[in-house]
Amino acid sequence: MKLFPIVFLLFSAFGFSQVNWMTMNEALTAQKKEPRKILMKSYTEWCPNCKWMDKYAFSKADIATFINENYYPVSFDAEGTEVINYKGATYSNPFKKRNDRAQHQFAEFIRIFEYPTLVFFDENGTIINPVPGKLDAKKLEIYITMLAGEIYKSINTGKKWNDYQSDFKYKLQG
Repeated sequence: MKLFPIVFLLFSAFGFSQVNWMTMNEALTAQKKEPRKILMKSYTEWCPNCKWMDKYAFSKADIATFINENYYPVSFDAEGTEVINYKGATYSNPFKKRNDRAQHQFAEFIRIFEYPTLVFFDENGTIINPVPGKLDAKKLEIYITMLAGEIYKSINTGKKWNDYQSDFKYKLQG
């Protein structure tokens, strides 16, 4: 009977995968060597929905693997102090010392007003689209698979978006 916990831990370890988060500067540098889209998770330390997504959406092994294989995944604290060099401009959070909840200049530039917000960038680092709000694993799968390829370019009306969602076949929910 003592063998059961060991076997369980081994199977859990093999089924476990996590997103390999990096900084925005690291992702932009990596894009120059190997073009790939960027998925930026924008969060704040106090955001309960951000923590919920980490626990229930990003922690799913198949989703984490898909993100790691198709994107440069960026974790961005929208109230943090990271200095970001993006398209010839430098963004920081100069007011952080005076106000612990001061918004980062990059978050303002992207126009992030809700947390969490996912922001997708193309292979050249150009913003494709922000997706604000808490997403469960199923909603997250719809977005990450659609934006990984070129499908998103053909979805340009509300009807096409509704059709896409209703016809969607989940593959990463194992």
